[in-house]
Amino acid sequence: MDHHAGGVVPLRKRYVSLLLLTCLIGFAATAGCTETLGEPAGLTPTPETTPPAHIIYSPAGPHPSFLATVTAPEKHFRADMSCYWVVTGTVTNTGDAPGRNVVIRFMLVDDESGMVRSTETILIPRFQAGETKIFTADQLPGDCSRQYRADIGVTHDIP
Repeated sequence: MDHHAGGVVPLRKRYVSLLLLTCLIGFAATAGCTETLGEPAGLTPTPETTPPAHIIYSPAGPHPSFLATVTAPEKHFRADMSCYWVVTGTVTNTGDAPGRNVVIRFMLVDDESGMVRSTETILIPRFQAGETKIFTADQLPGDCSRQYRADIGVTHDIP
């Protein structure tokens, strides 16, 4: 083989140098990415302490914000003597932007156990800023001998 300028040896050296440079850049870019996920150092979940919540950051600017209230459940009887409850909720977008895909969830909660007995979900594709809406969830089934309270939850897409 001929080893003159621009021959086989310098071409190999260029490829080896390029390969080593690429590996070095790759190692530098991935440094610190090998950490295993798990409990944060020093925090073990106990009844007294819980790990920090996962925070989702949304872009800066106007956002919807919802205020919701719900009435006490009213018991009603059917002809077969089974029971259902009716609740009314008021939801206001107090934010400065419309809410997208707003989900309003009415819950009939057992007073004694704290368990949700039944739910009704309403989807509002667009809920304007400053708007107030009143919803009624009727025929939430329950046991006639139990006491219930109503709860309401509102979620929406991040703008």
